[in-house]
Amino acid sequence: MLLDFSSLSKFRVEISRIGDSAFHGNTSLFIEDIINKKTPYKVFAVIREEKAAGFLILSTVLDEAEILEVAVSEKSRRCRIGSELMEEVFEWCTKNGISRIFLEVRESNFPARMYYKKYGFAENGVRKNYYRDPVENAVLMSKKM
Repeated sequence: MLLDFSSLSKFRVEISRIGDSAFHGNTSLFIEDIINKKTPYKVFAVIREEKAAGFLILSTVLDEAEILEVAVSEKSRRCRIGSELMEEVFEWCTKNGISRIFLEVRESNFPARMYYKKYGFAENGVRKNYYRDPVENAVLMSKKM
């Protein structure tokens, strides 16, 4: 579901914990900025048993969107949470006139790259030394809606 500010506030701790574990502590900053309306990002989440099982942060500009972060809690992996998030985001993008979705992924993250390809994303290029801790290239991917 696309979280409004009230729902995002309710699930902020769980989403931050899931994301901070996956992204070295940056998600909590994203969430606080979104709640404080400093950024226009949208947060989608799958809620199971009143807890966030996974989330996706989306940025939009005109008719394009970028997936900034997507993560699933360790105990919810292999339970189609990521698929639910992607399907919901695709539906939202279609309804809101988004023509293309972009994302970046670590070059060494072959499971994620294959996952995105399964959903129709194509590899379009590389950003050299984009990631830190460790330094690594980013593979640029996009999907035409």
